[in-house]
Amino acid sequence: MRKAMAVAVICLAASVVFAATGKLQPLRVKTGLWQMTQKVTSSENVPPQFAPMIRNSVPISYKSCVKPKDLIVNPWSNGSDSKKCTWTAVSSTGSDMEVQGTCSLANNEGSASMQMHGKIHALDSEHGKGTMKVSVNFNGQAMSYTVDYTGKWIAATCPANMN
Repeated sequence: MRKAMAVAVICLAASVVFAATGKLQPLRVKTGLWQMTQKVTSSENVPPQFAPMIRNSVPISYKSCVKPKDLIVNPWSNGSDSKKCTWTAVSSTGSDMEVQGTCSLANNEGSASMQMHGKIHALDSEHGKGTMKVSVNFNGQAMSYTVDYTGKWIAATCPANMN
Protein backbone atom coordinates (compact mmCIF):
# COMPACT_ATOMS: atom_id res chain seq x y z
CA MET A 1 0.00 0.00 0.00
CA ARG A 2 2.80 2.41 0.93
CA LYS A 3 4.68 1.54 -2.28
CA ALA A 4 1.58 2.23 -4.36
CA MET A 5 1.07 5.57 -2.58
CA ALA A 6 4.75 6.48 -3.08
CA VAL A 7 4.55 5.63 -6.80
CA ALA A 8 1.38 7.74 -7.16
CA VAL A 9 3.02 10.71 -5.41
CA ILE A 10 6.16 10.43 -7.57
CA CYS A 11 4.07 10.22 -10.78
CA LEU A 12 2.00 13.23 -9.75
CA ALA A 13 5.12 15.23 -8.89
CA ALA A 14 6.73 14.29 -12.19
CA SER A 15 3.65 15.37 -14.15
CA VAL A 16 3.57 18.73 -12.32
CA VAL A 17 7.27 19.31 -13.05
CA PHE A 18 6.78 18.33 -16.71
CA ALA A 19 3.78 20.65 -17.05
CA ALA A 20 5.70 23.53 -15.48
CA THR A 21 8.75 23.02 -17.70
CA GLY A 22 6.92 21.73 -20.77
CA LYS A 23 7.86 23.26 -24.07
CA LEU A 24 5.45 25.63 -25.80
CA GLN A 25 3.90 24.16 -28.93
CA PRO A 26 4.11 26.41 -32.00
CA LEU A 27 0.78 27.67 -33.30
CA ARG A 28 -0.27 25.29 -36.09
CA VAL A 29 -0.82 27.76 -38.91
CA LYS A 30 0.90 28.29 -42.23
CA THR A 31 3.84 30.63 -42.49
CA GLY A 32 3.89 33.34 -45.12
CA LEU A 33 1.68 36.32 -45.83
CA TRP A 34 -1.50 36.84 -43.77
CA GLN A 35 -4.26 39.40 -44.22
CA MET A 36 -5.36 40.66 -40.81
CA THR A 37 -8.41 42.71 -39.88
CA GLN A 38 -8.69 44.26 -36.45
CA LYS A 39 -11.37 46.20 -34.67
CA VAL A 40 -10.47 48.38 -31.71
CA THR A 41 -13.06 49.24 -29.09
CA SER A 42 -12.78 51.43 -26.04
CA SER A 43 -15.31 52.14 -23.34
CA GLU A 44 -13.45 55.29 -22.38
CA ASN A 45 -13.18 58.71 -23.95
CA VAL A 46 -10.21 58.60 -26.27
CA PRO A 47 -7.66 61.39 -25.77
CA PRO A 48 -7.06 63.34 -29.00
CA GLN A 49 -3.50 62.05 -29.35
CA PHE A 50 -4.87 58.48 -29.54
CA ALA A 51 -7.67 59.25 -32.00
CA PRO A 52 -5.71 58.12 -35.10
CA MET A 53 -4.86 54.82 -33.41
CA ILE A 54 -8.15 54.09 -31.63
CA ARG A 55 -11.09 54.03 -34.01
CA ASN A 56 -14.11 52.48 -32.38
CA SER A 57 -16.09 50.27 -34.74
CA VAL A 58 -13.82 50.95 -37.75
CA PRO A 59 -12.01 47.81 -38.92
CA ILE A 60 -8.34 48.28 -39.80
CA SER A 61 -6.56 45.88 -42.16
CA TYR A 62 -2.87 45.10 -42.38
CA LYS A 63 -0.63 42.35 -43.69
CA SER A 64 1.60 40.27 -41.44
CA CYS A 65 4.58 38.22 -42.59
CA VAL A 66 4.60 35.10 -40.40
CA LYS A 67 7.92 33.27 -40.08
CA PRO A 68 8.53 29.95 -38.27
CA LYS A 69 10.04 31.76 -35.26
CA ASP A 70 6.82 33.83 -34.91
CA LEU A 71 4.72 30.72 -34.28
CA ILE A 72 5.86 30.62 -30.63
CA VAL A 73 5.31 34.31 -29.74
CA ASN A 74 2.62 36.29 -31.59
CA PRO A 75 2.46 35.49 -35.28
CA TRP A 76 -0.04 38.19 -36.15
CA SER A 77 1.36 41.24 -34.43
CA ASN A 78 1.19 44.27 -36.64
CA GLY A 79 4.47 44.19 -38.58
CA SER A 80 5.02 47.92 -38.03
CA ASP A 81 5.28 47.44 -34.25
CA SER A 82 7.80 44.61 -34.29
CA LYS A 83 10.78 46.82 -33.48
CA LYS A 84 9.01 48.62 -30.63
CA CYS A 85 7.20 45.69 -29.00
CA THR A 86 8.29 42.57 -27.19
CA TRP A 87 6.00 39.54 -27.13
CA THR A 88 6.06 36.44 -24.94
CA ALA A 89 3.88 33.33 -25.17
CA VAL A 90 2.50 32.44 -21.75
CA SER A 91 1.08 29.14 -23.01
CA SER A 92 0.46 27.43 -26.33
CA THR A 93 -1.24 24.18 -27.26
CA GLY A 94 -0.79 24.51 -31.00
CA SER A 95 -4.34 25.72 -31.62
CA ASP A 96 -4.60 28.18 -28.72
CA MET A 97 -1.99 30.62 -27.50
CA GLU A 98 -1.96 33.10 -24.64
CA VAL A 99 0.45 36.00 -25.14
CA GLN A 100 1.57 39.13 -23.38
CA GLY A 101 3.49 42.06 -24.73
CA THR A 102 4.98 45.42 -23.91
CA CYS A 103 5.57 48.34 -26.23
CA SER A 104 7.31 51.68 -26.00
CA LEU A 105 6.13 54.22 -28.52
CA ALA A 106 7.00 57.85 -29.12
CA ASN A 107 5.68 60.56 -31.42
CA ASN A 108 5.80 64.36 -31.62
CA GLU A 109 3.37 64.68 -28.71
CA GLY A 110 5.15 62.42 -26.21
CA SER A 111 5.77 58.80 -25.34
CA ALA A 112 3.57 55.88 -24.43
CA SER A 113 4.03 52.54 -22.74
CA MET A 114 1.64 49.71 -23.48
CA GLN A 115 0.88 46.43 -21.73
CA MET A 116 -1.03 43.79 -23.70
CA HIS A 117 -2.51 40.43 -22.82
CA GLY A 118 -4.45 38.27 -25.22
CA LYS A 119 -5.54 34.97 -26.64
CA ILE A 120 -5.05 33.65 -30.15
CA HIS A 121 -7.01 30.77 -31.66
CA ALA A 122 -6.09 28.94 -34.87
CA LEU A 123 -9.38 27.92 -36.46
CA ASP A 124 -7.38 25.84 -38.96
CA SER A 125 -3.99 26.26 -40.67
CA GLU A 126 -5.24 29.19 -42.80
CA HIS A 127 -7.61 31.05 -40.44
CA GLY A 128 -7.27 32.52 -36.98
CA LYS A 129 -8.74 34.98 -34.54
CA GLY A 130 -7.77 36.65 -31.33
CA THR A 131 -8.50 39.24 -28.67
CA MET A 132 -6.06 41.58 -26.92
CA LYS A 133 -6.65 43.71 -23.86
CA VAL A 134 -4.40 46.77 -23.98
CA SER A 135 -3.49 49.25 -21.24
CA VAL A 136 -1.74 52.45 -22.29
CA ASN A 137 -0.03 55.21 -20.36
CA PHE A 138 0.58 58.25 -22.55
CA ASN A 139 2.36 61.12 -20.80
CA GLY A 140 0.73 60.08 -17.52
CA GLN A 141 -2.73 59.69 -19.04
CA ALA A 142 -4.09 56.12 -18.73
CA MET A 143 -6.59 54.36 -20.95
CA SER A 144 -7.46 50.85 -22.01
CA TYR A 145 -9.04 49.21 -25.01
CA THR A 146 -9.69 45.85 -26.64
CA VAL A 147 -8.54 44.66 -30.05
CA ASP A 148 -10.44 41.83 -31.75
CA TYR A 149 -8.91 40.49 -34.91
CA THR A 150 -9.22 37.83 -37.57
CA GLY A 151 -6.67 36.57 -40.03
CA LYS A 152 -6.54 34.67 -43.29
CA TRP A 153 -3.47 33.15 -44.90
CA ILE A 154 -3.01 34.50 -48.44
CA ALA A 155 0.43 33.38 -49.70
CA ALA A 156 3.37 31.14 -48.87
CA THR A 157 5.88 33.95 -49.38
CA CYS A 158 5.98 37.55 -48.25
CA PRO A 159 6.91 40.57 -50.37
CA ALA A 160 10.62 41.45 -50.17
CA ASN A 161 9.88 44.69 -48.30
CA MET A 162 8.25 42.70 -45.44
CA ASN A 163 11.12 40.28 -44.71
